[in-house]
Amino acid sequence: MLIGQQQPLTIAAKILKPTTIEAVRRSPSYHLQGWKILDSWAFNSSEKLRALEAEGEVILLGRLLEQQTIEHQMLTRSLEQRQTGMTDHEILASNEISTEL
Repeated sequence: MLIGQQQPLTIAAKILKPTTIEAVRRSPSYHLQGWKILDSWAFNSSEKLRALEAEGEVILLGRLLEQQTIEHQMLTRSLEQRQTGMTDHEILASNEISTEL
């Protein structure tokens, strides 16, 4: 889990190739949620993330888009849980959504 205020993709930029980071930034398919996911993966599973990138940028970006969609849908449906003060991470965990790579 990431704590504190960091610019999106700061951690991922230390792990992934600049071309991969640029592809994520340029693509309209990815938004802040996806950027946070990529940073989380870079922080928690840097070796797995590098291995996924080595399989191909398209594979990594496809996996990221899938995770972004799952998390975004769950978080937008969880207004009641947000109102009780739960964090995004707690909401995802309580709904058994894996955030790991």
